[in-house]
Amino acid sequence: MRLDRLAAAGLSTLETAVRSGEPVLLGRDLPSRIPMDEIVPFCHAVEDPALQCHLAPPAGESPTKIAVSIVIPTHRQRPIGLNAWAAQDVETEVLVLANGTYKEGISVPWAGHGATRNRGWQLAQYPYVLFSVDDALPLGAGFVRTMVEALEAGNLDAVTARQVPWPTSDRVTRARLRDWTPPGPRSSPILDNVCALYRRSALESDPFDAVPIAEDWLWGRRHRVGYVPGAPVAHAHARRFRALYARTRDLHREFGRAGEAATVPD
Repeated sequence: MRLDRLAAAGLSTLETAVRSGEPVLLGRDLPSRIPMDEIVPFCHAVEDPALQCHLAPPAGESPTKIAVSIVIPTHRQRPIGLNAWAAQDVETEVLVLANGTYKEGISVPWAGHGATRNRGWQLAQYPYVLFSVDDALPLGAGFVRTMVEALEAGNLDAVTARQVPWPTSDRVTRARLRDWTPPGPRSSPILDNVCALYRRSALESDPFDAVPIAEDWLWGRRHRVGYVPGAPVAHAHARRFRALYARTRDLHREFGRAGEAATVPD
């Protein structure tokens, strides 16, 4: 599909094409209210060479000997990224830990974020383990390889991908994600299991804490972690106030148990 307009209708068309796996060619001279570094990652090619610097999705290369286990817990649906994970230019096995309506995965009862993901890497067979979620879509056939290369280049224990909001995301959601996973280097390292790659050996020697939430943050405090802006994954959903409040409360509860100073007085 060729995209020549980036008004509301064009953004909706782009999102529909990406979700269905249709290749997108981005035309020239396209003014947009959204930064181009949030548009180009969704496109397989762009006509304007100047836009290539806006973090285009990593293209696939000749198959390598890299082998990665991809672990995705779900309690609701078929993960939207299954076809994209299978199309990577490295060898992958995808383990869907199903505890709800999706019946084609591995039945793993939900035991909180920490214990459930520990069960996931224990089932994995490859030396690298990538954790993701059922509403995240990797962009580019070289996505996983880019993550592995960054991990090895930095001699790190784990790396986190950049989360790109869907083209139709609201302004608040886009701003929150841009602050959390920016298009360039981040001032401090983060670890986020929306999409993060680990060395299996590091998980074997130090599993996730068996906590209901914030298992990635706790693990990252003890290890060398990095951020890979050149590996974009589409992931964004507007949060309702009650759900956002509950998640923030639960996260800060874990932060407090870990000894972090409270950012809210009471």
